Amino acid sequence: MNEEITHQVIQSCIFQGTKEFIICAGSRNSSFVQALRLQDDIKTYYWPEERSAAFFALGRSKLTERPVAVVTTSGTAAAELLPAAMEAFYSGIPLILITADRPPIFRGSGAPQSAEQVGLFGTYVQFCLDISTSEPLRLEKWQQKIPVHLNVCLEEPQAQPKFIGKPFFAGPEGKRKEFRENDVGAQETLNLFLNEVENPLAIVSTLNGTAKEEVVKLLLSLEMPVMLEAISGLREDPRLQHLSIHHTDNVLETAKEAGYPVDGILRIGGVPTHRIWRDLEYLESVIKVCVLSEQPFSGLSWARSIPVSTLENCFNLLPSTAVFRFKIQKARNWLEKEKEFKEQLIELFTEEKEAEPSLMHTLSMLIPQRSHIYLGNSLPIRQWDMAAIRDEREWIINANRGVNGIDGQISTFLGLCQRKWDNWGIFGDLTTLYDMVGMWILPQLTEVPVKIVVINNGGGKIFERMYPYKEMLNEHRLSFRSLAEMWSMNYLNLQELDATSHSIEMAALDDKLLLEIIPDPLATSRFWSKYAKLGQKQNARMT
Repeated sequence: MNEEITHQVIQSCIFQGTKEFIICAGSRNSSFVQALRLQDDIKTYYWPEERSAAFFALGRSKLTERPVAVVTTSGTAAAELLPAAMEAFYSGIPLILITADRPPIFRGSGAPQSAEQVGLFGTYVQFCLDISTSEPLRLEKWQQKIPVHLNVCLEEPQAQPKFIGKPFFAGPEGKRKEFRENDVGAQETLNLFLNEVENPLAIVSTLNGTAKEEVVKLLLSLEMPVMLEAISGLREDPRLQHLSIHHTDNVLETAKEAGYPVDGILRIGGVPTHRIWRDLEYLESVIKVCVLSEQPFSGLSWARSIPVSTLENCFNLLPSTAVFRFKIQKARNWLEKEKEFKEQLIELFTEEKEAEPSLMHTLSMLIPQRSHIYLGNSLPIRQWDMAAIRDEREWIINANRGVNGIDGQISTFLGLCQRKWDNWGIFGDLTTLYDMVGMWILPQLTEVPVKIVVINNGGGKIFERMYPYKEMLNEHRLSFRSLAEMWSMNYLNLQELDATSHSIEMAALDDKLLLEIIPDPLATSRFWSKYAKLGQKQNARMT
């Protein structure tokens, strides 16, 4: 019976477009290992730990734009998929969560290796199917916009099972299904917003690669100031630099001082990672918000989001007769001062070159053109947005939305890696410690260039400027050299990066590298003090 059920589940996944399975092997799900291990046209990865495996699956699904299945054994192993399921839910990633289970008769008995797995993932899956027979599965209603849970009840495995190995029929060749919707509501919301605001600001966050050109057309037509997050893929686009905001701390106050009091924010793409989005929570009566996103989440308790079917057509949401009351000339003073601030910031990077943001600036100069860059959690995202160069280098930049915090970041990055890119994952020290097991997959990523950059500032220093007590920091004195040795990676420890002197050395290294960066805490403290004064001077000049 196990063979028939297993075959039916795998075949149903293949019919949904799945070509990759991530397996966390155990006795209960051994029938999946047996069914998939010799399939040439199905890619399988193997993990000993379910949480990181699920985040790796999330990365693979992002990369391939196909559903990816992760298979666990029963009990708490199934629960380990929840963090990645939450991230996938808010990011619109179609994971298939396959959890092996004991037969239904054991439920509520407290028998070994049995747990209440049905409904385990709650609202974070479109639905859960409890499968105990080999009847055909009904996955046609799955929209592939959020995860789905298949709980597979299997009999006690035999010591030496006879597994015949039935063939599988090929699934669709196309990528993830697109369920197009009516965009009239989003168009009406956009037009109402444009006619109600005088001084708008655009914020662009996570975008699919195919939507970027349409978003650029939209921004150039609207001609309003714009904050371009790194994960938009547009931060370095030369066509938008004349509209781009560089000093993103206290941005609303800075704009007001420059004579451009922002009264509306147009969000394009995913929920922004920048602090400004949380500050908007308290400005409901002051600033109007319009959201253009493929996801239904506004990111605010009071704002409404009407999702568009795809941002690839976002330019068409503008009516041909639109006449907007705002003019970019009103923001000219603000944008001119932004250019001056950018130049002074670059001087500060040189002056305090061992400070944490300055090292991020130097690292960005070191990363080659057409590389894939993954920003792991708050510190790398914020400091890259602030400090990385804005030269057009055709980078592909990724990050998780962030509901998972420091969880599964390395695993997601490795899921996104592929051979044709030079892959750079940038992580804080605590984030790296939390997901060390993610490097398990490295031997299976043959001929895939992987550079893991660890910014080791001795704890959660992102909180240091926010909280006056050390208990928030989780301080340590650990080195990551032994972690590189553990996973057979090359290691460099560069307290002061120099893009020129080290570029040849790094190019000569093998594909797998762990680069540890240790900022000078005194230089970092001086940097932030001088950075604050730069902002104060900017506002003073504008008034």
